[in-house]
Amino acid sequence: MTPQYNFPTLSQKIRKLFRDLQRSGHREEHRLFVAEGLHCCQDLVHAHVIPRFVVVRGDASAHVLKLAEHLADLGAEVYIGAAKDVDYITDAVSPQDILAAFPYLHDRALGDKVIMLDAVADPGNVGTIIRTAAWFGWTDVVLGHGSADVYNAKVIRSTAGALARINVHRKADLHTVIKQVSDGPIIAAVAHGGIAPEQCRGLLRFAAIIGSEAHGVDDELLHLCTHRITIPGGNGIESLNAAIATALLCYELTRP
Repeated sequence: MTPQYNFPTLSQKIRKLFRDLQRSGHREEHRLFVAEGLHCCQDLVHAHVIPRFVVVRGDASAHVLKLAEHLADLGAEVYIGAAKDVDYITDAVSPQDILAAFPYLHDRALGDKVIMLDAVADPGNVGTIIRTAAWFGWTDVVLGHGSADVYNAKVIRSTAGALARINVHRKADLHTVIKQVSDGPIIAAVAHGGIAPEQCRGLLRFAAIIGSEAHGVDDELLHLCTHRITIPGGNGIESLNAAIATALLCYELTRP
């Protein structure tokens, strides 16, 4: 028997809310962020993060509608929207069948394997770094001043559902964070002159700091680090993309 879904039609108020949440000021005001797509929403719910509001396309798949019904049972307000409404409330090139407004996640205490980002401003890079760090079992990603906000829609999409699987601190003072993790090695990624990555393998507790492609790690932060590490290569290329560099370091530093 085909299930019946009797969700109300998307109201102008909720339509405006989702549109407003594309801007950081409104996200801060409401303490809500938007996650898009079945996989991303499911991952957050599995981590016991329950959305406040959900919008589902009227022609969504049965799997999406089943998730929406489950979210309604958990207390979320679920609305059915026309394709044009879903297109309006997202900045994605290819809008998903489901969008959900989730409450901000709670910061947890820092763990044993911490990545710090110094002014990594590109949202795609930040989201990919979060996803990569989660894949390799790192415990935390700390976003220093000048880094893209974790709740930026492009960051959320780039995490591909990994956001709930790792602890992310946002708008952090990296000088303070370095003091918090100073009982272990602090490793800075530098373009030239550092030791080879394999020399830092086997560490049980450590932190690594990645800077922007344009400027690298801030000099003041560099002076607080115990090690400087350089990924071999180059061939006339000035630097690696921040997300690629982080992926290589995540792999090397977690090898036994």
